[in-house]
Amino acid sequence: MLTESQNTFLNAALEGENIFLTGKAGTGKSYIVKQVIQALKKEGKQVVALAPTGIAATNIEGQTIHSFFNVQPFGVIKFEDCRFLKSQKRDIIRKVDTFIIDEVSMLRPDLLDAINMTMQKNGCGSLFNKQVILVGDLKQLPPVADDNTKSILLGMYSSVQFDSARIFTKIKPKVIELTDVLRQDNPEFIENLNIVREGGKSGYFRQFIGKGQKGVILAPYNSTVAKYNKLGLDNIKDEKAYSFDAIIEGDAKISDFNLEPIINVKHGAKIMYLVNSPNTPLCNGTLGTFIVGKDDNYFIKVNNIEYPLEIKTFTKKEYIYNEESDEIELREIGSISQYPFKLAYAISIHKSQGLTFEECTIDLTSPCFQEGQLYVALSRVKTPEGLSIIY
Repeated sequence: MLTESQNTFLNAALEGENIFLTGKAGTGKSYIVKQVIQALKKEGKQVVALAPTGIAATNIEGQTIHSFFNVQPFGVIKFEDCRFLKSQKRDIIRKVDTFIIDEVSMLRPDLLDAINMTMQKNGCGSLFNKQVILVGDLKQLPPVADDNTKSILLGMYSSVQFDSARIFTKIKPKVIELTDVLRQDNPEFIENLNIVREGGKSGYFRQFIGKGQKGVILAPYNSTVAKYNKLGLDNIKDEKAYSFDAIIEGDAKISDFNLEPIINVKHGAKIMYLVNSPNTPLCNGTLGTFIVGKDDNYFIKVNNIEYPLEIKTFTKKEYIYNEESDEIELREIGSISQYPFKLAYAISIHKSQGLTFEECTIDLTSPCFQEGQLYVALSRVKTPEGLSIIY
């Protein structure tokens, strides 16, 4: 059952409008975008789903902007940096009806302009000749850019966000905001999350300091996360250590997926499941305990029930044009085989974006260093009862 604002988005997309879909954390953006992609394809539309990062592209079963348009992965992108594409890729771009770009809070303006400039340079028209659907929350994690890159961008644009791109004013997307928060239902909690989202300060969250560790720890820095996970594993005494190496084939990279190249784990360790598993309660973000059974069979224990752990194959894909079906399709270009879990004494706030937890502890002993980080962290948990803060 769709909410009213989700229905508004679906109808606008089917009518061919350019859209910027936004909304607070937990309003169901990812869910409705997947529904819209399916609906557009049923209407015979050629849809290409893109994202600025590998993990975000995997989540929407699409491709990164950089790989699809062959954009350089470093520096500020100008017209002369945009590359000539192979004839097959030019044919695909010409046939696209709809571009959907997810996680646009992490999309820089020069990258959005680079899409348009690459199309023009290759004789593929302009981005504003296509239907464009942009999805994301500008109050969440911003684009990754060092100080020098930010300085150059701010000399060219009014901000480092995608909506300052020159092509944005030509696209003129209709702004649709998802307003119904589905993750939380406590009005006071939601109200104070909104204050933080808008950059304000809220004394409400002081009550959660020193409540003891609950669930997974979220931290701003990868170094903090690594320390917690090492400590958690080291504290398990007298248990055999297990190590699982990922098998990488073709043009796949670990960074394209939320996976570990090597998993080091012991019986009894805290772990997080990383995929949605049909016919079980396991989903991306489920927390549990690593269990070693008979004959070295492995399980994740959740609510006293043990579920088998099996190696999964994750595929990296790129868009191709199928002449027989006259459709744009995804083709596998690489794969990674690995157990779909990671140690979960702690994870980074960046990697928690999009996840939902029953309980979590936010470590703020080292302060958040990016806009949106604190909001992302606080909004991961369903209820205030499940939240604790270390400060």
